[in-house]
Amino acid sequence: MKFIPLLIAMAVPAFSADPAPNTLTPEEKKDNFKLLFDGKTLKGWHTYKQKEVGDHWKVEDGAIVLNPGKDGDLTSDDEYADFDFRCQWKISDQGNSGIMWHVTEDHGAPYESGPEYQILDSFDKPGHKYAHETKKGNVAGGFYDIYPGKPEWSKPVGEWNETRIVIKGTKVTLYLNGTVTADVDTKTDEFKAALDKSKFKTWEFFNKAKKGHIDLQNHGDKVSFRNIRIKKL
Repeated sequence: MKFIPLLIAMAVPAFSADPAPNTLTPEEKKDNFKLLFDGKTLKGWHTYKQKEVGDHWKVEDGAIVLNPGKDGDLTSDDEYADFDFRCQWKISDQGNSGIMWHVTEDHGAPYESGPEYQILDSFDKPGHKYAHETKKGNVAGGFYDIYPGKPEWSKPVGEWNETRIVIKGTKVTLYLNGTVTADVDTKTDEFKAALDKSKFKTWEFFNKAKKGHIDLQNHGDKVSFRNIRIKKL
């Protein structure tokens, strides 16, 4: 009997817990990922076209949280060209948000320049205020309004989802919870045909910048982000 506690103690380290939120794994550190959110402050971010962060973006329980208001999008201070971006997010009931990349601050709104990775409460329900989006396939994980997604890619409201966005030149690869949701080259005829069917068909500056800011969208609905990290490629 004297040996049982020792055996139990020796067994415990074999079961490793998930890494703490807003920290890099040893593999990510070795691979030169950097945190874009320290879990405590909004250092490294600002409201779109402003110097500081507006009042409605807060840090709560180790996450960046948008409490609905009139503040603009949350925009990274730094700009990125080619990168591997990863984060976790959860959306509110019937909520809508997004992550944009290659956003410039030369225009009135981030979406005039930056393509969007859609974030949405993807599951249809009576009276869903974004039913017009779900019907078009503009659900979480999709390349917004260009390549539709599938509701089953995302987790239910209130649960954390894992997003990955990889940009290499004109190639865009999107992931949601381990599923590749888009893998396209934006210089191909295939992409141009899809773009021509979208709302962005005639937008002069859309997807033209070769580098820009990461942008977390304020669509007026509560959304939370954590474990935000990036690697320059």
